[in-house]
Amino acid sequence: MNDTKLRQLVTAAVLLDREIAEKEKQLKEIKATLATEAETRAEQATATDGGGTSLVLEGDDGSVARITTAGRTLKATVKGEGKDIEKIRELAGKAFAQLFAPVLAYKPVENFRAEVAVRFGNKDAAKLIKAMENPGKTTVSFETKETTV
Repeated sequence: MNDTKLRQLVTAAVLLDREIAEKEKQLKEIKATLATEAETRAEQATATDGGGTSLVLEGDDGSVARITTAGRTLKATVKGEGKDIEKIRELAGKAFAQLFAPVLAYKPVENFRAEVAVRFGNKDAAKLIKAMENPGKTTVSFETKETTV
């Protein structure tokens, strides 16, 4: 691809990115308005299997918007320190130990890669480090230039 075509492609991508961002913003606002409206029509909603509710609103053309509110779910874990656990301990009282199980987790030490390199050879260090890593994510982002209309 020559430089001119590449520059045109970048310009087209940036313009499309701007348009998509604006449309996503509009859609987010519409969804928020529909969710608020669904709250005012709670008596029209139907219960879902998971303990939530679902409401179908119809458009002029027969299309529908389904507003579903999921049922409340339990937190998978609670941090062992802070306001949340203090409140939960207080509310659970003497039953806390019977209602909650402590969980053990392992966190790599500071400068993990360097520490591993000191303790293992390069080949073994690389294997351990790889086992502790999440793969990198590739992203494409745009910097949009101010335009005058």
